[in-house]
Parts: sequence; C-alpha cells; structure tokens
Amino acid sequence: MRTFELRVYTMRTKDALDFYTNTIYPRHLQNFHLFGVQAHGIWTAQDDPSPKAFMMVSYTEGDDPGEVAQRYIESPEAANDARGFDVANILSVESTILIPPTSSTSSCPNERKNKYECRTK
Repeated sequence: MRTFELRVYTMRTKDALDFYTNTIYPRHLQNFHLFGVQAHGIWTAQDDPSPKAFMMVSYTEGDDPGEVAQRYIESPEAANDARGFDVANILSVESTILIPPTSSTSSCPNERKNKYECRTK
C-alpha cells in the first residue's frame, strides 16, 4: 500500500498561492513520477484568511516520504518546476503522514480515468 501524505503550504500572499496552484503544481505533475510520488490533488480552504494550499500525495510502498521529498527538492526537476517563483513566498510547509484504519474504504487503483485522482469505493 502506498504511503499517503497531506502537505499544507502557507504562502506569503494570495498572488503567491495562485501562482503555486496554477503554475507550479501542474509542473510538479510532470516530474513527481520520476521520484515515485503520485499527486492526488491540490485544494485551497474556503474563507481561510491565510493563503494555504493543501496537497495530497502518495509515495511508493516502502519509500521514506522525508527522504523522497528531500531528494526531489534538491533535484534539477524541482528547480525547473519552481522557475519564476520566489520560494521565500512559502512561509511554512506542514506534513502529515496519513494512516488508514482497517475499515477505510479509500483506494487508488492503478487504472483510473484521471491518473492524478484517487477515488473511494
């Protein structure tokens, strides 16, 4: 089973959030697979006074998410994904590894209509 992570990015401004969600995230989708990372979506919060992006990703079974994230951040692919963006606009990144209970009905089958979307049974 893949390891799921919820990442919360707090941005300096709404403009930085918009650039991240509309430009950086689509670029990530082109490169994450090179690191065994699968993106399941990005969201913003309704009526949240601070500009935040919530990203759900998963990692290949057995991979350490922290190690994979560090390898990606140090890669030329990540540098290319972030071109035109001042990373100082990311004020914080919170990471939560999610553990499903045995009764969970979520699954991410290999064959999906949208390869970046996870469905529930």
